[in-house]
Amino acid sequence: MMTFRRPKILPFAVALAVTASLSLSLTGCSSMQDAVSASPTISSVWGIGEMPIADLNALYANEESQWMDINGMRIHYRDEGNQNGQPIVLVHGILSSLHTWDEWHKGLAADYRIISLDVPGFGLTGGPENPDDYAETLLHSSFEQFVAELQLDDFILVGNSLGGYISAQYAANNPGKIKKLILIDPAGAPQELPFLLSFASMPGINSLAANVFPPFIIAMGVKDVYGDPERITKANMDRYIHLSLRPGAKQAYANTIAMLAEKNDQHAPLNFSSITAPTLLMWGEKDIWVPATLSEQWLTNISGSTLITYPDAGHVPMEEIPQQTLQDALTFINFK
Repeated sequence: MMTFRRPKILPFAVALAVTASLSLSLTGCSSMQDAVSASPTISSVWGIGEMPIADLNALYANEESQWMDINGMRIHYRDEGNQNGQPIVLVHGILSSLHTWDEWHKGLAADYRIISLDVPGFGLTGGPENPDDYAETLLHSSFEQFVAELQLDDFILVGNSLGGYISAQYAANNPGKIKKLILIDPAGAPQELPFLLSFASMPGINSLAANVFPPFIIAMGVKDVYGDPERITKANMDRYIHLSLRPGAKQAYANTIAMLAEKNDQHAPLNFSSITAPTLLMWGEKDIWVPATLSEQWLTNISGSTLITYPDAGHVPMEEIPQQTLQDALTFINFK
């Protein structure tokens, strides 16, 4: 059970009132309804309760799930598909999990070895035992070790959002290992944070979010990242909400948001010019979290990179329009 320190009660009430008001004004009652529908207890509706790891594993691990110990964390991953095929590594984005690639898996499984992981802090992986250890360097070093443990070489790397940034960093540091690189709405270029993340990064709110992160905010975020919220399935919404209730998730989410805010405050330009792999950028034109206009910085920074945009998709086009994005990815992968 979680305990509360008395000084946090007032900020909690204020933050909850503000976010509830935002929820009602921006999405009517639908985000709260999604939270109530998915949350197992009344307390978890308000971001106080948690779901036991065993229950989450029963829902979201499967026979393909494996675990790897890295940097004091148990990385949840899957290694499936055609084990004799070209390896493809898939890296998801902020607040997400490896399940975001489920529809791509169906189209890749016959010909490719598909490796996906829950990035530290998300999905079934969880964060480091000491929350203060969570940092950008931890994300990059953990991914480096993950690839090394699997002894991957000359593989295709695909990343979305925060996973796009992790993938680009790996490709820049290991140019000889990447056969082709696909970045889908990647984070990393200087930008203004989207409203929800900007709000959650405020010092007082951010420390609060490490203890109280109401699922209706997660529901609002999911609707933000889809260009057409009508495409969100109940299974996908439930999964985002359930995984936000994993023990330690609130702290990891708050740390990630603070990390992104700090990075954006530095206004550091992209530094991926050492990437030599053929690179495809894929971007939803309705992305309000990482706007498609930022693609210009990536095209300029990565020599020879190309861009495909999707007029009706948002921040996670591989989840929102999986068939179209997968076909474009395969065309790029198979181009000699």
